[in-house]
Amino acid sequence: MRRKFLLFILFIFIGVPALNCQTNATGRQKPADEKTKPCKFLSFADAEKILGQPVELVTDSWHFAGGKSRFDCTYRGVEKDKVSGQGINLFFSSEQQNPTAEQAHEAFEAAYRKINEPEMFVGQLSGIGDEAFLLSNPPHFHFMMVRKGAIIFRIKLNKASRGTSLEELKTVMKKIAEQS
Repeated sequence: MRRKFLLFILFIFIGVPALNCQTNATGRQKPADEKTKPCKFLSFADAEKILGQPVELVTDSWHFAGGKSRFDCTYRGVEKDKVSGQGINLFFSSEQQNPTAEQAHEAFEAAYRKINEPEMFVGQLSGIGDEAFLLSNPPHFHFMMVRKGAIIFRIKLNKASRGTSLEELKTVMKKIAEQS
């Protein structure tokens, strides 16, 4: 009985964290699904083109709950924004929460209709995935949401300052949508 209890405790401290499927910036663990791993879609080279500087991988995780599969990663520029002194981050996620492309379209449209920001640029983009929109407020951020089939991709660039590239952001998201 004592042996079973010790094995149970060992599982709680070793086995349960392994089920989390997260990897840290050192990349010692691999996410559960290599095919749709977001940082496989969003490479270091692409993140560096968008940020205009070398980057480090800060987070890389996979979550599955309630029938939704979500992959997230964050890159951070090695240099801080010169004006604000804050870090420049690039957040990326891919989410498959809807079994059909039509349901993903409905979720995409609902998110787009919720935007009510008169001080920011909000616009639909053509030629990127099945549908895409951009929400932008330079020099603070750019946010893009792209739907390709049943998958929704989101990317947000914080501190969209002089060295960052909105055009590279669009180019990379188009490439990601084409690969999915």
